[in-house]
Amino acid sequence: MAEALSQSDIDSLLAMAADHPAAQPDGGTAGAAAPAAASPTPASGPTRDNGRLRYVRKMDFARPSKFNKDQLRTLQMLHEAFCRRASTLLSGNVRSLVEVSVTGAEQIPYGDFVSSLPVPTFTSVLEVAPLGTNAMASIDLPLLFAMIDRMLGGPGTNVSRVRELTEIEAGLASNLMERLLEELSGAWNDLVPIEFRLRGIEMNAQFAQIVPASEPSVLIIMELSIGTATGSLSICLPYRSIESVVGNLAAHRYFSIGEDAPEHKDALLASLQGVKMPVRAEIGATKVPVETVLGLQPGDVVPLGRRVDDGVRLVIGSTRAYNALPGRDGNRVAVRIVDKIDRDGGAPQ
Repeated sequence: MAEALSQSDIDSLLAMAADHPAAQPDGGTAGAAAPAAASPTPASGPTRDNGRLRYVRKMDFARPSKFNKDQLRTLQMLHEAFCRRASTLLSGNVRSLVEVSVTGAEQIPYGDFVSSLPVPTFTSVLEVAPLGTNAMASIDLPLLFAMIDRMLGGPGTNVSRVRELTEIEAGLASNLMERLLEELSGAWNDLVPIEFRLRGIEMNAQFAQIVPASEPSVLIIMELSIGTATGSLSICLPYRSIESVVGNLAAHRYFSIGEDAPEHKDALLASLQGVKMPVRAEIGATKVPVETVLGLQPGDVVPLGRRVDDGVRLVIGSTRAYNALPGRDGNRVAVRIVDKIDRDGGAPQ
């Protein structure tokens, strides 16, 4: 009777088969023994099966992938459109420039999103209509306090101490979130006819378990900045919340719609109508040495390089827009516009 192969003999034969896949011993003894004694298949990378090279892809059953790269890219582009809408809306509400941009879109388990949120935090439970499902959104509290402060006439600086919202602050924050959800719905409607509605507010995301913790979800993180105040707005979309419309999340469908449609321009113009712009009248300007500035006294005259009949320049924001003449409207100083300043260097209009 032939002597049985030891484990070291089997390992040697397997190593030889890997180096020389075409070489098989006569009688098929090694070929029959190799599959029974083969070591486990590696998690990923190339492997050999009967001399043929095959690739094995790693599969994490604890975190199944529900969204492909094209769908994640489409979701990111969709929320970039929302950022432009949100920037216009928030700039009008807080009376200051608000910059909003997407920093990333990734798939994570829902539980990871919830556990990453600090306590307290402004967490909104969203209803996705007409799908009858739920999603989640959160705003950093320091950023939210800065926006509320601006809405109430304050400077909108970052706060050092985080606390829960008062009843008045919660009302203002809820109203602001509802308006943001209108813009979010508008961005989604370019691709999918769904509407996001505010269903409830939680200061602890652990109390808002809308899906199991293991549910695959897409997390979109957006960064907002208002002056010196910065923070993030996060939107978490569980797979089951948008499962019925995931098939529509294709980049070629999104690009075919076109964001330059007249309705987009009209909506943007309507949003800008209420934004207040700073307007001032400039009599003139000049440059003088520091020595002269330090020696200025009441009664000194500083020539501004313009004639008396040149009038003033009306500056809107940081742009010199019109030539005007100073005057009076009742008991208040006023100016009368004469012509428009041509920024291209031509004659006034």
